[in-house]
Amino acid sequence: MGFFDYIMRFLGIILSFLQSLVGNYGITIILFTVLIKLVLFPLTLKQQRSTAHMQQIQPLLAEVQRKYANDKDKLNQETLKLYSKYNINPMSGCWPMLIQLPIIVALYWVVRKPLTYVMGIGYDEVWQIAEAFNAWAAANLDKVPEAIQHLTYGKSMADNIYGSNEIQIAQVINQYYNDMLANSDFVALAGSTLEKIKQINFYFLGLDLADSPSFGALINLCMGKTEGLTKSTVLLWLVPLFSGLTSYLSSKITMVEQEKHKTPAQKLQEAEKPNTANTMMKIMPLFSAWITFSLPAAVGFYWIVSNLLSLIQQLYFNKFINPKINNETIEAEMIADVKKSRKKRKKSK
Repeated sequence: MGFFDYIMRFLGIILSFLQSLVGNYGITIILFTVLIKLVLFPLTLKQQRSTAHMQQIQPLLAEVQRKYANDKDKLNQETLKLYSKYNINPMSGCWPMLIQLPIIVALYWVVRKPLTYVMGIGYDEVWQIAEAFNAWAAANLDKVPEAIQHLTYGKSMADNIYGSNEIQIAQVINQYYNDMLANSDFVALAGSTLEKIKQINFYFLGLDLADSPSFGALINLCMGKTEGLTKSTVLLWLVPLFSGLTSYLSSKITMVEQEKHKTPAQKLQEAEKPNTANTMMKIMPLFSAWITFSLPAAVGFYWIVSNLLSLIQQLYFNKFINPKINNETIEAEMIADVKKSRKKRKKSK
């Protein structure tokens, strides 16, 4: 097992435990996201403080960069001195993002493969479920989506495409759980894996979290075709929409707060440069919406809940977490630095 396998197994255990407590996948994802945010809160708090401090010492950093533009060694030394003086670790802001990235990647596969990670069916056993499901599906084609009516499978996961359909299989198992357990062929073929099979309710507020938003249906709607348009289709479109919107709001509030702490000189300096932050604030929500459009709604729902919690966190930080460094301190430091430079120039004359 690789590094990501361990993460996915661990997340699967947590999701399985929460699912057994509440019995609803949507509420499970909400509780899971809250848990992740609580675990990361100390690091996020440190990141916020570090970002605020970095923002406030920018005038001093700019002055150091100006003075030692032609001496890289001295520039690095003075920059590190400045960080040390104000107790700033420039890398601390990266940790929450670095930790969250593998969690998001792992969560994608945990959601995509609930039989393996939530039900805990082993890699070398999952083919039995495929075989049992195929036998049951052959006699119940009217109950099975066309995409998973004839699965290919093998005893090695590398030999089949079953893994990519696990979430749809789990969805059908949830709907026809008792029917399958009453089917002797299904029970016989499932073998030892039967005791691990459990129901997972993927519906939350009328939304099927096992399904993915339909891009084809959206194109048809844009062309004026409404045949086959259902309430479920429209609800699934809301997932990427709210994913992008909550991502934008979270970034916007962060940016507004940062602007409050900028000095007039900083604002003037940034006005003369391309505004990368504004560009990213517009691009990232669109990217978020596009990505969640192509994934099961459960992943997009996690992203929405995560963005909303980040929004609440940011509002909390803005109100209660004040940087220890204030503008008056920075201005006094700059004035002292100017006086020091003048004295040096007088002595040199």
